[in-house]
Amino acid sequence: MPLLNLDSLKAALCGGNSNQVERETLRELLISVLAKGSRADLHTDENEIAMIQSLVAEHTGEQLEGAEIRTAAITMSDDDSMRGIAKLAAKVSEQHKLLVINALRDVILADDHVSHREIDYFNAVAAALRLSYADAAGLAEA
Repeated sequence: MPLLNLDSLKAALCGGNSNQVERETLRELLISVLAKGSRADLHTDENEIAMIQSLVAEHTGEQLEGAEIRTAAITMSDDDSMRGIAKLAAKVSEQHKLLVINALRDVILADDHVSHREIDYFNAVAAALRLSYADAAGLAEA
């Protein structure tokens, strides 16, 4: 099964069963943000892959292979645009946006090293999710 399902993404962006659409949109958003985040420092660490697998399984129930995550990360690393993330983010709740930014933080910290590229990516994602600095820092209540 492809990591990003274009039919479900299209349905999420065009409307449909709201609960199912939001779950699918959250899945797409989570995988997109985390896979690309694992490659933000130009190196995808095994600990980052394991963290993504754990987070995706916890929040979607889906088991991903490391190769799928690496392929998605490499494919998405060439795209600097946050437009796709912003479009998906507009379709999910504030609580899900906080879940995504907190998951990204966990992935970035998974290899015990935070680069300037990762910080820049985190800030860009927070802006695309339309989260305040307090939200992104985990200071605001969910």
